[in-house]
Amino acid sequence: MTKRNTPEFTRNRLIALENEPICHWCHKAPSTEADHLIESDRGGTDDLDNLVGSCKKCNATRGNNYLNNKRTAQQHQRAEHLRLDPQTKKPQTFLKNQKMMTPTPFTDISMNSHDSVQDHDKTLAMVGFGVEQPRLVTPTGAFGSYSALVGAWSEAHLSRTLFPWQLTALSGALEHDEDGNFISSTALISTGRQNGKTTMLSALVGFCLTELPRIWGRPVRIMSTAHELGLATEVFEDLREVFELLEESGLAKVTWAYGRHQVKMLDGSVYKVNSATGKKHGGTWDILIVDELWAISEATYFGALKPSQIAVPSPLAFLVSTAGDESSRAFLKLREQALGVIDSGERSDLFMAEWSLETGVSPDDQKYWGQANPSLGRTITLKGLQAAAESPDRAQFLRAHCNLWVAAANSWINPGEWAKRYTTNQDLVGGNTVLAVDSSVDDSKYVGILCGLNSDGDIVASVAFTCETNRAMWRHIERLMEDDPKLKLAITPTLDLHTPEPLIRRRSLWGYAEMIKYTGLVKSMITEGRLLHTGEEMLAEHVNRATLVKANGAVVLSSQKSPGPIECARCLVAAASLVSRPGQSGRAMMGSAR
Repeated sequence: MTKRNTPEFTRNRLIALENEPICHWCHKAPSTEADHLIESDRGGTDDLDNLVGSCKKCNATRGNNYLNNKRTAQQHQRAEHLRLDPQTKKPQTFLKNQKMMTPTPFTDISMNSHDSVQDHDKTLAMVGFGVEQPRLVTPTGAFGSYSALVGAWSEAHLSRTLFPWQLTALSGALEHDEDGNFISSTALISTGRQNGKTTMLSALVGFCLTELPRIWGRPVRIMSTAHELGLATEVFEDLREVFELLEESGLAKVTWAYGRHQVKMLDGSVYKVNSATGKKHGGTWDILIVDELWAISEATYFGALKPSQIAVPSPLAFLVSTAGDESSRAFLKLREQALGVIDSGERSDLFMAEWSLETGVSPDDQKYWGQANPSLGRTITLKGLQAAAESPDRAQFLRAHCNLWVAAANSWINPGEWAKRYTTNQDLVGGNTVLAVDSSVDDSKYVGILCGLNSDGDIVASVAFTCETNRAMWRHIERLMEDDPKLKLAITPTLDLHTPEPLIRRRSLWGYAEMIKYTGLVKSMITEGRLLHTGEEMLAEHVNRATLVKANGAVVLSSQKSPGPIECARCLVAAASLVSRPGQSGRAMMGSAR
């Protein structure tokens, strides 16, 4: 890849350009450079048979990809053998006998909720050490990633070796295509507190401000933000020495005034700090850095921040956060979208990597704390987490350190109960199959849950579809009903207004009355092992977070009290109850669908 100004290279370069006047790689652009097929540092020579004509763009892209992969391998190897104590900067001897988990390329398989606790124990690090691979991750796999370059920048300019979990998160978030453009326009990284998110963001900002413009061949505009200005300026202050050096060297103009932090590079690149507010519209940013997304409103993110990237060719919103609560609507929407992507197995414009406790395990069991704290044993101590667990603010410990969405004590099933109900016998038999459909409170998402009997006589539930529009919902419904003429449709009264004429006789209506009547029944079916599932992550999340309230002497699932969406759990109650009562008529039970 690298030119060597030897007589042999100069002579053979001219011949290679004559032999291949059009780029060997893209077959479009004129050849202006001689590219080594086998890289020089891997033993490649300047012989003519190791040179091809290449355009500047293809040569640079191949060189960047090679360097990226090389540095990734080097950093992973270093992470395997050397863990530095953050205070002494020396190897931590207490880790020498601990088997380390180094980042590996992502697969399309995530740690889904149907993995039993016993099986998952085998993948856990020892008590007191973090798990370096995320519990939840969307599918990946692209031409290359800038992650190793960010790691190399951190070492060169900050004297910090990024932790393996940080490189793993960056690897998926910073994937790019052959043109160097980001694959994902949104990346959501979620861990417990104090795991090194700011350190990762500092390396990312530094690389994107000083190195990415050279790769893209144009200025890069970066803005970092958070719900509080003080939090938003942490990355800027962490990079203070770098910015001072750039200013002293005449490469940048830095504004240090609080509330006006800004770096303007000579090449036109800009880094600015703002507080997150829905009132600030305008600006155009290639890269958004958003800290603690859980505290940022829908209006701010979707109405002010994200629209600032509409006009840029390769946007990236890099979001980091701990878990939130029922008020974290922007975070919830993105996370629900990511769960749907995980279940589909197909990559999308959204990348998510989440380190959190496995659904259904007890947050009081210390052996699971490393799932939400990948830096446990490095920057976080077990003693520190034990002290946090003794805090009187239980909800804060669960959210901030276990990375759990705060759940009420009235969860309708016991921890771990749903995970035990996974089945491999997923083929439905007979004609008693029901598709229950519901929408989110704001009609931004539609879900369909399918329930039927398998050959063992158990009721099996699965996610039939998730989508974002009413029109797409009806397309899914019509396809499923056409594929199975005996399939019954259970739908809420509000969605029933537009039921196609051919489906009216095959549908029944369900609402709040059915929830009151049958929540207890379906709960018993789960507890007794008569209701099983096929392992989708979104269904598991909704079922495990669903909360009970009392109504008319019975119990019912509550969308308002649950810490997040539960449409899948509501559909589960409707569909499973109908399958368990094959003689049920289609008479509507009118009432609120909430």
